[in-house]
Amino acid sequence: MNFKLRQHLIYFVLIIIVALFIKEGVFLLLPVCFVYLKRFPKTYWIYFLLGGIAVIYMEVAGIQSLDGSTEPLHIEHAKVIEVKKQDSNKQTAKIWTKSGYFYLTLQAEQPRLLPGDWIEVNQEASMAEPPRVFHGFDFKNYLYTNGMRGTVYLNQTRVIDHEWSARQYQRQVANWVEEHYPTRTATYIQAWFLGVRDGLDEAMSEGYSNLGIIHLFAVSGLHVGLLIGIVGYMFKRVGIVMELADSLIIILLVGFMILSGASPSIVRAGGMAILARLNQRMGWGFSSLDLFSLIFLINFILFPLQVYQTGFIYSYWLTFCLIVSQSMMKRISGKFIFLFVPLIAQLAVLPIQLFLSYEINLAGYVANLCLVPIVSSLLIPLLLLTLWIPPLATIIEYLLTLFEKIILISEQFLKFNWIIGQLHLTSVVFIIILLVLVAWLLEKPRVKRKSVCLILLGVVLILEGERILKTDSQVTFVDVGQGDSMVMQSPFQMCTTVIDTGGKVSFTGEKIALFERTLEPYLLGEGVRQIDYLILTHGDFDHVGEAISLLERFEVKYLVIPKNTTSDHLREITQVAKRLGVLLLSPEQGEKVRCGNQEITFLQPDTPKDNENDKSLVMKVTLDQVTFLFTGDVSAQVEAEILRQYPNLRADIYKAAHHGSKTSNSHAFLTRLQPQLTIISSGKNNRYRHPSSEVLETHKQLEIPMLNTQDHGSIQVKIRSGRPNLHTAIRE
Repeated sequence: MNFKLRQHLIYFVLIIIVALFIKEGVFLLLPVCFVYLKRFPKTYWIYFLLGGIAVIYMEVAGIQSLDGSTEPLHIEHAKVIEVKKQDSNKQTAKIWTKSGYFYLTLQAEQPRLLPGDWIEVNQEASMAEPPRVFHGFDFKNYLYTNGMRGTVYLNQTRVIDHEWSARQYQRQVANWVEEHYPTRTATYIQAWFLGVRDGLDEAMSEGYSNLGIIHLFAVSGLHVGLLIGIVGYMFKRVGIVMELADSLIIILLVGFMILSGASPSIVRAGGMAILARLNQRMGWGFSSLDLFSLIFLINFILFPLQVYQTGFIYSYWLTFCLIVSQSMMKRISGKFIFLFVPLIAQLAVLPIQLFLSYEINLAGYVANLCLVPIVSSLLIPLLLLTLWIPPLATIIEYLLTLFEKIILISEQFLKFNWIIGQLHLTSVVFIIILLVLVAWLLEKPRVKRKSVCLILLGVVLILEGERILKTDSQVTFVDVGQGDSMVMQSPFQMCTTVIDTGGKVSFTGEKIALFERTLEPYLLGEGVRQIDYLILTHGDFDHVGEAISLLERFEVKYLVIPKNTTSDHLREITQVAKRLGVLLLSPEQGEKVRCGNQEITFLQPDTPKDNENDKSLVMKVTLDQVTFLFTGDVSAQVEAEILRQYPNLRADIYKAAHHGSKTSNSHAFLTRLQPQLTIISSGKNNRYRHPSSEVLETHKQLEIPMLNTQDHGSIQVKIRSGRPNLHTAIRE
């Protein structure tokens, strides 16, 4: 391979990335391509062709993994390819069938699945749906980027055969570690060396994530570097010749990559380490950037869809940034380099992290600066030593317990979340370009500090501008299953009102947490930092079950509850609200609340009611000349009482009471309201069979169109020029 081609390897990588960005709608990069055409007309067509081939290659790979069918498929048997997670409640895995790859969820601890197992399925596979909540986790995209067509759910199965699989050793070693070491020691050996995080406590995992150091659990360059350093030192001490040592290290790295699950981060780190050894031994003359480019291209050719995976994006982008920053690092004194590297890493991942999670911990740099050295310099080496000397596990168990306490304490003092909301991909690319410009200026002998500060200020303005400059009013009916939750937003983040939070109870009476999959991602994606009014219509769990989670996650100014409620749920929520300094309101009939451009009039009768449903707050909301009516779970008797007191009541959009139950939504009430649209919030395949056939028939007779969250997912009404525009999470 000649010198010129080596120089161009990184350009091959960049043109593939640019082509994929343009494919995803970042047309901002098209002028860059035309500028390149003008400057380098001879080579432009080569890169243009390469970019086009890359896009076509991605499309073909996507078509091969998914046939686009939404019809369920019957599967008799399947082979376990990769075990994702195993605990005492369930197991998840990637399986292969004659119809393609699928995601398996087995609601049983036994049999303990291993890669290579052939299992009995005899079940229908389901095709994944898009997320039912705006800004929610896109499980369908997750399956797509992992080459899986859909999902299979089993309550039980049996292993009918086993074939050898390289991946089986990861699980077998993880199980051996679990049996021979104390709980915490086993958990961290599995997580840091094998990429198995089954035993990591949810609270601890959240703590690492909140501090911005969850990357420690991605087996990558840190682990590869320590492994090579320790093994290389041992080989040197026993007198193994350099050529043999290099060969043994390469074999060891291949084994380590397989043993740790062959994730994109470990493949990148291990692959670069292997190529570096070969490059040095063979005299190829590749630079670090060339080695990086080769691994990227090999990874892309073999597993093209991985470029959309979070682990792939973080690993390759961060490595690229650190490589191109080497010239800056050489100018910095050795005493300060440990301050500089985490800063480069933090700035590099900033736009990507905001794009994927909608917020960033501003104290993440400090957390990385303080905690990562403890892990890399103390805990990981001690754990490696514990594998050789098992009695040391008693000491390491104590140190890990102490470290977890430090994490929990640090989380309280080093958590300053900056919520931005969902960024457009074009904004992300533009911010990356600005940060690259900052890096270029810092490499200059004379750094113009004003220019750097102005560019960084521009980045902040872009981030804040995209969050604030939303000119539409909107009301979103969040799909929380069999429950209610609505979010009303005024333009420019002037006011956010949440009506009910949803809540789910299983058939066994167990409360199932929904907040992290419903309201939280929606509010974060919208860039909401403060909720002005949290209105809980009444005390049923399917309306208020996630209220405490909401109060503890977001700043809430006012909590609004019914005046005469006797609900234990509302009593508990009120106590939490008082502890957090939230003001409490219990409105009378006819009372009005104004917030931003939202006008809320409470219509519920003041007369005492016997059941909790009839105590529901009833609200008429006006947003830019569009009128909404929310009636909680009131019965037809209360509806009649409201009509007697408000004979001229009208509504453009009506939120059906009690999820479309026949005990509400009477013919007389709907006739008087004359809504242009009724929205029903009910769970898919709910056991109450909501909405009732009587309510559906009434709407048909009155020719009132309906939308239902169980069919369309979350439903959003955006108001532009005084007219409602409908958007649904699941499009027909």
